[in-house]
Amino acid sequence: MGIKRSMHVTRINLHTHTLYSDGDFTVEEVVRSAYEGGLTHVAITDHFETCKIINPLLRMDFDAYLRNIRQAREKYAGKIEVLAGVEIDTNPERCELYDLPFDKLNQLDLLLFEYVEDPLQGGIPLNELRHLARNLNIPFGLCHWDMDRIFPRREPVWLAERLAELGAFIEVATSQHYARQGRYLFEHSERFYRAFDSKVKVSIGTDMHHSLGEVSNIVRGLRFLRGNRLCGQMLFNDL
Repeated sequence: MGIKRSMHVTRINLHTHTLYSDGDFTVEEVVRSAYEGGLTHVAITDHFETCKIINPLLRMDFDAYLRNIRQAREKYAGKIEVLAGVEIDTNPERCELYDLPFDKLNQLDLLLFEYVEDPLQGGIPLNELRHLARNLNIPFGLCHWDMDRIFPRREPVWLAERLAELGAFIEVATSQHYARQGRYLFEHSERFYRAFDSKVKVSIGTDMHHSLGEVSNIVRGLRFLRGNRLCGQMLFNDL
């Protein structure tokens, strides 16, 4: 049974993949599933120019990608907000971070960075991301971020202030892929999220690749944000 749509509650999934990278479905199929599942916002965020996957979105295909998403936006106008984004790997050995086409990227609605400051994945530190972010005039966030593991000895307020200065939003990743020891990464990092109140924007993302049922699988993330009084901090909370 789908999520009941309400004009007073923002129900977002800002992390999905399509055939433009390593997903199994078209943009149209993802958007239709999001609408039928009761979402108010859905973002298409395919992997951009990384060697981590076999078929990433390349800049030569960017215009067609953006055009396809905008066509879906027009088709579903008044029913659901359809947003265009990409996901960028911050390991400089897998992605040419310092040759990104910011003129194209700034045509998007948002951008996701993965593995920032993660020693297991080789992502660049937050301070280095700040230099990249100066080229962006769109919202950008950090996805499936294991803050509890990356910053085990840091005070939550310290990280909240750094993120607020950077202007990044943080994703609540609801895919079971982002869990350890039987708990989701956002549950491990609850102490950090609690410090985000009035400082850092948040989003929900399912990182959907292979199951349309995952497009609207945001209930646990919504419950977490409500429990920590962060629903008002959600990105695009303007419906």
